[in-house]
Amino acid sequence: MLPKLTTPSVFELNLGDYNANGATLSSGEDGTKFAFTIGPMSDAMVAALESAAQNHVTICLYCCGQPLLFDLVELERKEPRKARLVGRIVGGVSYVKCNTA
Repeated sequence: MLPKLTTPSVFELNLGDYNANGATLSSGEDGTKFAFTIGPMSDAMVAALESAAQNHVTICLYCCGQPLLFDLVELERKEPRKARLVGRIVGGVSYVKCNTA
């Protein structure tokens, strides 16, 4: 399933649709970063994520029952249908609203 666009610059992505592993959380001068590897993905999903990375799109990530907002900073292809996403966690954002339905 492709991510749902809720605004021109927000993707919704549900980790329940993929195998996810290797999650890391780090904090530094440039904020808090969250990274994880997902797959397998369709070619269309890989292309959508590559475009999102180039355009620094905000991701509304559904995991653990609550949405997590992060700006996609980097997308590293691991295998043909796998990728590692690295993003900066967004805090206190009112202009982005995840669809909770």
